[in-house]
Amino acid sequence: MKRFIPTIAILLLLFFFAGCGPSKNPEANASASSPAASAATITASPNPVTTGEGSGATTITWNTGDGTAGQVYVSEDGKPETLFAAGPTGSAPAPWIRAGKTFDFSLSRAMRSAALARRRADISA
Repeated sequence: MKRFIPTIAILLLLFFFAGCGPSKNPEANASASSPAASAATITASPNPVTTGEGSGATTITWNTGDGTAGQVYVSEDGKPETLFAAGPTGSAPAPWIRAGKTFDFSLSRAMRSAALARRRADISA
């Protein structure tokens, strides 16, 4: 009987750890994406913007990365930012890019927290 109890204990431990292996179900092995891990993006196309003698145009495209509402702001030459567009994803034209100016676009959560992503529209005359 003295040998029987340790043998049962060892067998129970073996069965316990045998069930702790990775799942054969691929969905169970997939890692859940958290909002903190999602990558927000903002792009300008074309970038750089060719202006010639007048104004140039670029299209700003953004994605908050997690489906939450976002706001795109623009700042000209370091001035205070103004709201340019809003939504979790989207695209909007910026047909007023001028030579000699710097336009910085930033994507923030709708509650105006820190920027999720930034993009400068470069200009070539």
